[in-house]
Order: sequence, then structure tokens, then C-alpha cells
Amino acid sequence: MLLGICVLQLLLHFFEYTAPSQILLNNAEKVVTFLKELINWLMGVPAGLKLNHALNNILGKFFLYHIHMWWTFLIFIKPVMDFAFEVLVLFGKLGITFQIAIAADLLALVSFHAYCIYVYAARLFNLQLKGITSLFRLFLGKKQNPLRKRVDSCQYQPDQLFVGTLLFTILLFLMPTTSVYYAVFTMLRLALIGFGGFLTRMKFYLQVIPVYTFFKWLLHSYSTCSIVNIKVHLHRTENPVVLVMTLVVASWHQTWERCMPDTIIHHPSIEWDKIISNIIWGELLYPL
Repeated sequence: MLLGICVLQLLLHFFEYTAPSQILLNNAEKVVTFLKELINWLMGVPAGLKLNHALNNILGKFFLYHIHMWWTFLIFIKPVMDFAFEVLVLFGKLGITFQIAIAADLLALVSFHAYCIYVYAARLFNLQLKGITSLFRLFLGKKQNPLRKRVDSCQYQPDQLFVGTLLFTILLFLMPTTSVYYAVFTMLRLALIGFGGFLTRMKFYLQVIPVYTFFKWLLHSYSTCSIVNIKVHLHRTENPVVLVMTLVVASWHQTWERCMPDTIIHHPSIEWDKIISNIIWGELLYPL
């Protein structure tokens, strides 16, 4: 709590002549400007890629409209944000962990439109990928059986083959355009959830840190020692062997693990294989 009060007073002194809502809008405006420039770049010829002009134009204008609508919403709620920040300052005096939680919420608020664009791009990519995968079985004479959860053989009629081939061709040639938007906003989403996950874990570790043990570990107290180091000091044939024993202070990670109560639930480890699988198949990435 003392650390939180010091940080809050420092921030209030640094931003004394600027309203917090204006600071939020200034940062949000930078994000909006960056996204608009990024989408305008994608609507052209990004990295020399020749995308489908019609789909590229539709997606670009739809995302630009969504960004403009979100920016207009932030401007209209500026008076409400002034009152909200006064309340948040009161909660910020409760400690540094409250301030970190508020910062994580403000990050989600400022980047909400980027999250919506990512959801649109991911859903479209996922639908196209599933459609291409299902229609590819058409050429193999197979079909997915959802009841038995397996792929069975199937005899298709000529009209079914014609329609399936036509849809497969359309989806396949539209896939590069969707993939470009999906790849760009997935990288942006990974950066946002990575920073948000860092704030969440830092808040957790500050809440459960054993302060008394931490100061004893800094002072190299004997109670934080884990092993002993024994060296031969003197060894002569006619005299007994003289050994020197010194206590070795355990690492902070070992000290942390020994002092943490069993009742505290740790954050689950990051499932990298699941994240990679979700990225490949266009599934949504949730906060870490």
C-alpha cells in the first residue's frame, strides 16, 4: 500500500496539469491513428502482395468504420471518464495491486476496437479454413460424419461436385486476403494479451509475496540458507583433516516456493501448444 501511494503521488505530480481522461484519449488517438494507417496500408499492396481488390476494399472500409465509431464513442463519454478517474484515484490509494488492475482494465478499454477487429478477422479466417477443409474432402469422395466423429466415404452427384468445386475455388482464392488481415491483427492481439498477462501475473506476485521472508533473503539470513558448502582447509598425513563449512543462501525462487502457503492457487502455466493450434486454425486467443 505504501508503494502504491508513492506511485500514485508521483503520477499525480507528473500529470498535474493534464486531466487523466485527456491522457487516455491522447493514447487512444495514437492507437486509432496507428490502426488507420495500418489498414490503409493493407488496402493497398502490402509487401507487394496482390490481394483480392473487392474483398480487401470491403474489409478495409468495415474496419475503418468500426475504428471511427469507437473513437466517436470515447469522445462522447469523456465527461463520464473524468468522474470515473476521480473514483479510480481513490481506489488507487489502496495499493499498487489496485493500480496494476486499473492499468490492465484501461489497456482493455483503449484496445477494445482492436480486439473486435481481431475477432472479425479470426472468425472469417476460421470459417474459410473450415470450408476449404470440408470441400477438399469432396475431391477424395469422403464426408465428415458428425454422429460417429469420423470421415466416411460418399458418392457425390455431378451437380454437387460442380457446386463444391466452385465454392472451393472461390474460398481458396479469397484466402490470401483474409490471411493477411488475420496475421496482422493476430500479432497485435498477441502483443496485447502478452502485456495484459504480464500485468496480471505481476499483480498476483505482489499480492502473495512474503515480505518478511523477502527482507531476510536480501540480508542473507541463516534461515534462508538451503545447502552447505564444504571445502578442505588443511590436509596433512599426521594431522586430522580440517574442513571449512559455509552456508549458501537459496535462490529467491526456492525461497519463494518454500514460503508460499498451499492454499494459494497459482496461475496456470501458459499452454503454448494450444495457443499455436488456435493461431493455425483461427480460434480466438483469450487473455493469459
